[in-house]
Amino acid sequence: MLSYIYSVAKEFEREHGFSPNLLYMNYAHLECLKQQLEDPNDFNAILVFLGMELILQQEAIHPSVAWSHSPWKEAVYI
Repeated sequence: MLSYIYSVAKEFEREHGFSPNLLYMNYAHLECLKQQLEDPNDFNAILVFLGMELILQQEAIHPSVAWSHSPWKEAVYI
């Protein structure tokens, strides 16, 4: 999962000239991601590690990235 997110983020950066700050994924993607991290229960550490806000959408088929001028910061603890 990490390599896929990295690839999508790098492609976004190549295309737009700046890094994304939003990551869209569903709960299954999040669970896969958490299994690859040292402390999967530290949600804030996950956000810091990614360097992006996380937006969980059940209809997200694949993780995708975007950029927003003013990302909202409302943590959702899972």
